[in-house]
Amino acid sequence: MTDSASPPLPFADAWRDLGRIVAAHVVMLRDAAILDDAVAAALLRAMDGVNRGQPAAVGSLTELIAAYDERLDALTPAGAAGASGVARGRAEVQAALLRMTLRDGLLGLLEATDGARHGLLDLAAAHVFTLMPAHSGGQAAQPTTFAHFLGGAIGPLGRATGRLRAAYAEANQSPLGAVALASTSLPVERERAAALLGFDGIVANTYDAVAAIDHVITAAEAAAGVTLALRRLVEELLTWLRTEPTSFRLDEVWVGPAADPGLPQLRPPVGLERLISFARRIEGDAASIARLAGEAPYGPAVAAIEALDEVVRRLLADGATLAGRVRDLVTTGLELNRAYLANRAGRGHTTSGDLADFLMLEEGLDPMAARNIAHLTVRKALDQGIEASGITPELIDGSALLVVGRELGVEAESIGRHLAPRRFIERRGAAGGPAPVATRAYLDAERARLDADDWWRAETAARLTAAREDLERAGAEIMAGVD
Repeated sequence: MTDSASPPLPFADAWRDLGRIVAAHVVMLRDAAILDDAVAAALLRAMDGVNRGQPAAVGSLTELIAAYDERLDALTPAGAAGASGVARGRAEVQAALLRMTLRDGLLGLLEATDGARHGLLDLAAAHVFTLMPAHSGGQAAQPTTFAHFLGGAIGPLGRATGRLRAAYAEANQSPLGAVALASTSLPVERERAAALLGFDGIVANTYDAVAAIDHVITAAEAAAGVTLALRRLVEELLTWLRTEPTSFRLDEVWVGPAADPGLPQLRPPVGLERLISFARRIEGDAASIARLAGEAPYGPAVAAIEALDEVVRRLLADGATLAGRVRDLVTTGLELNRAYLANRAGRGHTTSGDLADFLMLEEGLDPMAARNIAHLTVRKALDQGIEASGITPELIDGSALLVVGRELGVEAESIGRHLAPRRFIERRGAAGGPAPVATRAYLDAERARLDADDWWRAETAARLTAAREDLERAGAEIMAGVD
C-alpha cells in the first residue's frame, strides 16, 4: 500500500464549477430584469459549448476565469458578447470557487470519516466482552475491554464530525454579488444566485464576501481534528504491537516483507507506520494552510485564494484517503488474540485498586483504614513478586494488624472473586464505563449520532443536486422561451 502525497488536482472541477457560477449569474440577471430573455438565452447556449470543452491549460484560478470568459465571448453572438460579465467581478467568482471546493471536499471528508466511525462501531460491538489491559504512561493501569478502548477514538471522531459540519456551514455561504468588493448599482438578487448554486445563504457584507479567509482556517482545523483522532489510534496500535506482539495480528496487506533475510520471522508493520507518516503530513499541511490564510492582508483575498486552492483540495482529499484506510484497517486488518489479552488484563496488579473497596464493602472498614490496609498489602505483594490474584488472607491480616490492631479473617475465595478482571469490569456500569451494559448503551448512542450524521450528509447532497437541477431547468426554460 502507498501513502505518498496525492498528485496536484487538475482544474477540471473548477472549470465545471465556474460554468455553474456564470450560468447562475446569467439566470439571476435575467430574473432581475437586468438582461432580456434573448441575451440570456444566447449566453446560455454559448456556455453550453464552453462547458463541453476541455478546461483551459492554465496555472491559476485567475487565468482560468479569464480563459473561460474569453471562450464564452468567442462563442457568443455580437449583440450579447460580454453580457455575462455585467455586475460580476473576478474576485467574487474566485471566492465562490474556493467555497465550492471547500464544501465538496468537506462532504467527501465527512463521508470517509463517517465510514471510519462505522468500522470502529462495528468492531467495538464485536468486542464488548474482550478483556484487555489499559495502559497509562507505558504501564498496565486497569483492565478494560477492547470496545471501551475503541471509545477513545469513536468519541473524538464524532466530535470532529461536528466540527466538519460547522466548517461546511461556514463555507457554504455565497460571496456572489460582491463584484469587486462594493457590489453594484444594478438591482442584483444575491439570494437567487446563491440558491441556484446550492449555497445556504449569502455572506452578508460584500467586503467580507471577498476578503474572508477564516472559513479556510476553520476547514483546515476541522480536517486536522479528524486526522489527529485517527493518528492517535493508529499510533497506540503500533505501540501495542511492538510491546505486546502477541496481542493481535495484522492482515498481510499491513505488513512488509522480512527486513533482514537472516530474520525471516520479522514482518515490520509498515502499513501502520505509513499511515502515521501520512497523517502527520496532513496535519502539517493543515497547519501551513492556517498560517498562509492568517497572513493574508486585510482586503480582497485574491492572492491568498490563488495560493490556497490547490493545497486545500489536496488536504481534504488526503484526509478522506486516510479515513478510508483506517476503516479498512479496523474492518479487515486486525485479528485480536482474546485469550492472551484476557490473561494480560489481570497482570501487573491492574485490579489491586479495588482492594480498598472490597474491605469497605465486605468488612465494614472506614475508608481511611481500608485504603491503608490495601496499600500495605499491595506493597508487600509487589515486594514478594505476587500478582493481585495471589493476594492471600494472611497478607491482608498482616497489614490489618498494623493498621487496626486485629486480623480480618477474609476468605481467599472472596478476595480472588473480587479482584478478578471480569468482575472488575462488571462493577463499572456507570455511564461510559467498560461494563458490557454501559458500553452497549454508549455504542447505541454513538450509532444513533452517526445515523443522524449519515442522514445530514444525504440531505445535504440532495439539496446540492436539487440546486443543480433547478439551475439546469431554469437555463433550459430561458433557452426554450426564445426558440
